[in-house]
Amino acid sequence: MYQKEIIYMSLYKDGNRLGNAGFLKVEKKGKEGNLSLTVKNAPRSINGKFPVRYYSGTDWKETDGIAVREGGGKWEKKEEDSLERVSLQIMLPGGYLIEGTSKTTQDNTIKEKESEIPEREKLTESEPKGETQGDTQIIPEPVTKEEEKPKRQNRQVEYIAVERQRQQETVVAQETAKIEETQKVQPSMSLPPMEGLKEDKWEQILDTYDCLHPYGDERVYVKLEPKDFLILSAKYQHLVNNSFLLHGFYNYRHVILGKEQGSYYLGVPGVFYEREKMVALMFGFEAFECASGEPKAGEFGYYLRRVEL
Repeated sequence: MYQKEIIYMSLYKDGNRLGNAGFLKVEKKGKEGNLSLTVKNAPRSINGKFPVRYYSGTDWKETDGIAVREGGGKWEKKEEDSLERVSLQIMLPGGYLIEGTSKTTQDNTIKEKESEIPEREKLTESEPKGETQGDTQIIPEPVTKEEEKPKRQNRQVEYIAVERQRQQETVVAQETAKIEETQKVQPSMSLPPMEGLKEDKWEQILDTYDCLHPYGDERVYVKLEPKDFLILSAKYQHLVNNSFLLHGFYNYRHVILGKEQGSYYLGVPGVFYEREKMVALMFGFEAFECASGEPKAGEFGYYLRRVEL
């Protein structure tokens, strides 16, 4: 039996759907299957190779990825698994996500004998219809069901967490290597070399690092980089490998450390969204604070967690 399904891909930004992003053709012939992806309408400023994560019917798998150039790209994968209820995700920089999920039922899945396969080269009701430009079809916008949004957002949160863990071997590899080298050279130091050390460690930190008022009031924080985490107690120095923290650092080039009511707080800069808050919590940052005091979607501030010196 031969089965074919067209899954429409959508482009999301911070949990909001921006529009159509191409289509995924799922074909199954006997025990062999094939996934053929065409990406369209990705931000033209994003270029590179990005991992493709897909659900084949039994489990999630991840491949080397798709090369995206000037808003588009193509990717193909042969699959021996069942290819039932297929889902596919591509995480792009800047909070963008390309995602598509199977909506087929027994009624709209195309089944036919192998002798009839050549006749299927013509477009069917399951395939994208529209004008063509060269080898690329202009695909009509699919209708997104509002009730599917919570499930989609949960999948996004899960995928973002996995993807940020992977960034240790890609985006942050060079910085991590520098940090490890520093730790080898100064393994027993809790503070960088200073002259005229003060008895109070926090006062010494205030004199050593750049200070700022992140919330526009009297509270004073200092600006740090991951290599400065030697000032933290040993049990918190592992945060140099925290994917959420490194993601924020590479976007804004700093993190902050402050003291409030006798407790120390490490802050990662970012923009507030409920989905981002859920990801932050997964990585140990349990609070968010901003200048207005009451965070709203799209507002800049800091995701916080307690630490010790």
